[in-house]
Amino acid sequence: MSRNRADSLTFKALQKAVAQDKLRLYLDYAKINRSGSPVYNPWECLLPILIPILIGLILIISVGVIFGLFFIVAMTMVYSTKIKKKLHRIMIERTKNYMVSSYDNCEKLWKFGGIVLVNAENKKLGCVSPDGDWKEFVILNFSDLMLDEPKDKTPNEKKSAANK
Repeated sequence: MSRNRADSLTFKALQKAVAQDKLRLYLDYAKINRSGSPVYNPWECLLPILIPILIGLILIISVGVIFGLFFIVAMTMVYSTKIKKKLHRIMIERTKNYMVSSYDNCEKLWKFGGIVLVNAENKKLGCVSPDGDWKEFVILNFSDLMLDEPKDKTPNEKKSAANK
């Protein structure tokens, strides 16, 4: 994907906004957590349900039907209240890290869809992928982060500035 200097500055502003927690990332889990997504991990979807079911079946065979079914129901409740929330946080972090790792990854993920960028200071301002323009959103909300920060002056530059 070709990009120019403006795209690079916009992406750096996106990175800074995410790092400074000025930009929040929300996900549409039905869209982003599926096959074909760059951040999809099938084991996170399969194992939290498969393992309790298999253990429950073993308990049904070895101990009794009631005990095995009780275990399956209890573990399903634990999954829906605790594990699912933790997996969502992991998915958000993985998506955020993937998105800010490179411009190409950001573009690829944005075109895939399922991401919502929200200004942390004003939650009414947001941009939804793939229809929205993330570059325009970043420019409108975080243009101050697009400026290159001045580098520290070397000792020679400090001396010449003092002599003037």
